Amino acid sequence: MQKTLLLFFCILICSSCTIQYDGETRIVVQGQLIDKNNKPLSNKKIEIQTYSGDTFVGSDLISYTDTDADGKFTLIFPAPKGDGISIITSINDEYNEFQSKHINALKKNFSNYKLDLNKIVLYENNDITQLDLILNKTSTNKEITEAHIEGLQADIHLDLNADGLENRYLNTHFDVIKNQNVKLSYTIVDYSNPSQTAAKHEAVITINSDKVTHIITY
Repeated sequence: MQKTLLLFFCILICSSCTIQYDGETRIVVQGQLIDKNNKPLSNKKIEIQTYSGDTFVGSDLISYTDTDADGKFTLIFPAPKGDGISIITSINDEYNEFQSKHINALKKNFSNYKLDLNKIVLYENNDITQLDLILNKTSTNKEITEAHIEGLQADIHLDLNADGLENRYLNTHFDVIKNQNVKLSYTIVDYSNPSQTAAKHEAVITINSDKVTHIITY
């Protein structure tokens, strides 16, 4: 609590801050860190940072703590003014055996001033490899409109409002867990067809220890 109050008063007296805060309203982020075996991860650093706009210009470190013996954390901090301020929970942003994770939220994701992230799995870095999709475009009339995988993933970045971004950005890089099969699903739209036919495709990709590349020709 003392850390939170100190950061709060520093922000109030900082004339160069670009993000404004509601001094009367507190919001809460809470959750629990566990490993792949459902064991709690203690003493992992958690930070709350706020960013202004899509370009993340103007940022504040507004609160921080460490997970307790049960892997749990609770952070209480002043609410930023405005609905477009990104509230990012940075998890384990230190070099150790476990991955880091960043969870992006907006005030609309809070219910009764609280955001409960529930159980968050952190994988060991040695368990993680990469899957990259190579898009081999052979026709100017066709586009891939979506691509996603099903399987164990070690997402470093999680956006709680990603639904609106999926149509803007096609993800071709995935952090995945080693030694598994993942199912890739993607959609190809043929604009040369008057009905703009959308064809759905699937592929099973074997993930071993090394980085995997998968070529999609369309």
